[in-house]
Amino acid sequence: MSEKCIYCGMEITGEGIAREIDGDKIKFCSRHCAVMFEGLEKKGRMKAAIMAERNAIIADIEKERGTRVITMIHRREPWEEKDESQINIEDTEHVLMRLRQTPEDVDLILHTPGGLVLASEMIAMAVKNHQANVTVIIPFYAMSGGTLIALAADEIIMEKDSVLGPVDPQLGGMPAGALISLLERKLMENISDDNIMLSEEARKGLIRVQKMVMWLLEDKMDKGNAEKLAEFLTGGYMTHDTPIVFDVAKRFGLKVREGVPRGVYDLFRTFEFGACPRPQYAKY
Repeated sequence: MSEKCIYCGMEITGEGIAREIDGDKIKFCSRHCAVMFEGLEKKGRMKAAIMAERNAIIADIEKERGTRVITMIHRREPWEEKDESQINIEDTEHVLMRLRQTPEDVDLILHTPGGLVLASEMIAMAVKNHQANVTVIIPFYAMSGGTLIALAADEIIMEKDSVLGPVDPQLGGMPAGALISLLERKLMENISDDNIMLSEEARKGLIRVQKMVMWLLEDKMDKGNAEKLAEFLTGGYMTHDTPIVFDVAKRFGLKVREGVPRGVYDLFRTFEFGACPRPQYAKY
């Protein structure tokens, strides 16, 4: 397997950019990464050690499974102050770039409470359109936008108690279905203009995500079942944090398999736990 940049995780092509930092010779994929890494000072040494361990674990997983591994794990890094706790556009750029540079089969290790609709949809589209097989591996949970991405995969690997979740849009922290039903429960003159406009946006958002789910499922089950599942997952019939476990996902007709590779748990040892908000707070 080729070497990977310890700053951004991308593959190092050619000889890369070498720097001597604290007596150790470290290679980067670009001058940008080398400069950014050098600015980390003491935390840079911590990152170097942790990233080196992760790259070794990922290389073992790739060798065992004959795939290329891409990760989207939302845990706070010990060298960062901010908490990257949801799917954002930066995740989209990273995953899409890796997918486009990887013609072979991919394992996407996914651990997320969800996030931005656009970011989740773009990753899901890239997963579905990838020229080779993409397997999504979910050791713990992939809620909301994470579930949308998982639906795009050729196969989902979970454990019995790993969970997916509903993909109904949330606007301003409120479920789209509840906002839509507001117009049916109250007289129009008793609803604020803001809530009327929000309800209309919720209707558009729900239709959009429902069509997206149907498209993601069209080559995985017949049209009738795809429509029913899309309507169920987006319609607001359950709270946004309702867990969909392995057995339920299988009954839905999704291509799921039990048994997360052991190396994935070795990888999670290198992340900080306890820093991520509960999945029901995800803004999807």
